Amino acid sequence: MLYGDWNVFEGQYFGEFRNDIHVIDQFKIPSHWKRYISMDYGLDMLAVLWYARDTEGNAYVYKEIHEPNLIISEAAKKIKQVNNGDKYEYIYAPRDLWNRRQETGKSVADIFYENGLQLTKTSVDRVDGWLATKEWLKVTDTRDLETGEPVKTSRLKIFRNCNNLIKNLPQVQIDEKNPNDVATEPHEPTHICDSLRYFCVNFTCSAKNPPVERIFNFS
Repeated sequence: MLYGDWNVFEGQYFGEFRNDIHVIDQFKIPSHWKRYISMDYGLDMLAVLWYARDTEGNAYVYKEIHEPNLIISEAAKKIKQVNNGDKYEYIYAPRDLWNRRQETGKSVADIFYENGLQLTKTSVDRVDGWLATKEWLKVTDTRDLETGEPVKTSRLKIFRNCNNLIKNLPQVQIDEKNPNDVATEPHEPTHICDSLRYFCVNFTCSAKNPPVERIFNFS
């Protein structure tokens, strides 16, 4: 608070998070960067995040969905609408979406697939996931490439248009019974943070620089 950061308070799980470091203006994402999606689904909330990874291993959260009361077919339609043709590698989702319902024999993942979205299982280990997320958010010191001035940065950055992630990430609390875990109450902020966790716990490849066209001059 001394430095004007009002997201810092006692009991906050992600004490690393700072608006001036992690929140950035939108920019056009290069076509060769790899893109990913993560989602947390329930009737109480559909929380979806889109990511782009650069050639240095950094990740940028560039759009989101945070909407309640969508049945699976509606949720799939909403995701495809917001995705708007982006080419992505995987949609990471928790393993419990593959649990088959006794009355139909189908899982939530099956119904998403029937509606045009193939999901990929991600780890649901909460502590591992949260600690991985903290690593992505960790603030490190570097230097500005143009000026040489020291600056602080992070491997994970969030586009300013992702209002719900920016709002909820600082709100999740430390679990009093297990300080390595996030408290499940208040519950509303946890949905989109769970979605972020499903991405961060995975080891994904960085993008590769596009091939350089070589021009030969034999004159």
